[in-house]
Amino acid sequence: MSTETAFLTGAASGIGAAVARRLTAEGVRVAICDVDTTRGGALAAELDGLFIECDVSDFDSMSAAVARVVAEWGAPQFVHLNAGVMTVAPDAPYLAIEEVSLAQYQRILGINLDGLFHGLKALLPVVRETTGAITLTASTAAFSRLAIDPLYATTKYAALGLMRGVAAANADHPVRINAICPGVVDTPIVPDAFRGMADLEVMSTDVMAAEVVDLLRHGASGEARVKVSAHLPAIAVEPVDIGALAAAANAAGSDDPAT
Repeated sequence: MSTETAFLTGAASGIGAAVARRLTAEGVRVAICDVDTTRGGALAAELDGLFIECDVSDFDSMSAAVARVVAEWGAPQFVHLNAGVMTVAPDAPYLAIEEVSLAQYQRILGINLDGLFHGLKALLPVVRETTGAITLTASTAAFSRLAIDPLYATTKYAALGLMRGVAAANADHPVRINAICPGVVDTPIVPDAFRGMADLEVMSTDVMAAEVVDLLRHGASGEARVKVSAHLPAIAVEPVDIGALAAAANAAGSDDPAT
C-alpha cells in the first residue's frame, strides 16, 4: 500500500475531484474534505479513500479534519486547498457590488480566503517538516479585472498574496507552498456568460488536475502557475519586483529636465 497521502478540500466535485482521481491513479491515498456529503462520500467509496465532512470556513471543522487524517494516516505529503465559490450564480450575468448582501460577502470570504488561512494554520505545523507540498487554488482573476464578480477576484488576489508571503516565510523549511491559477474550467461555479466566448477556452477538470498534481510533486515554492488553455503550456508568473520598479522610476525622474 502506498505511504503517500493527500488532504484535499473542495474535493467532492470539479477540480478537486479530478485531482483526487489522478492522485489515486498514481497510488496516493486521498482524504476528500467537503461539505457535500453525498458526492464526497460517493467519490471516497469509488477511490477507496477517506471522506471527511469539513466546512473550511470553520477553523474547528478544518482542525478536526486534519487531526483525523493525521491520526489515521500520519502527516499528508500533499495538500490541495481548493474549496471555492463565486458570489454570482452561474446563470446570473452580473451582480452589482451594492446589491451583494452581507451574508454573500461573508460567505465568499469565509470559503475562499478564511478557508485558505484555516488550512495553512492547521496543516503547516504538520506538513512543514516533510518534503511535501501545499497547493492553493487561485485564479487568473488574480491578475485581471472581473466585472461579473469583483469579490471573487478579490479573494483570488488575496490567495496569491497569501501563498507568496507564506512561501517566503517558510523558505528555510522543506515544505513547498504554491498556487495554481486556472483560466476557465468546466466546473459547477463557472458563469454561463463565460461559456461559448470566442476568446475563452473552457478547459476540462482533468487538464487542470494534471497541473495541480505536477505542482504538488515538482512545483517550486512560491510558484504561481497560470493555465489558460489545454493546448498551451502553463506559465509561472513572477511577483512584481518593487525595487526594480523604484529604480526605473528614479532613473526616469533623473532624466527629466524639469526635476
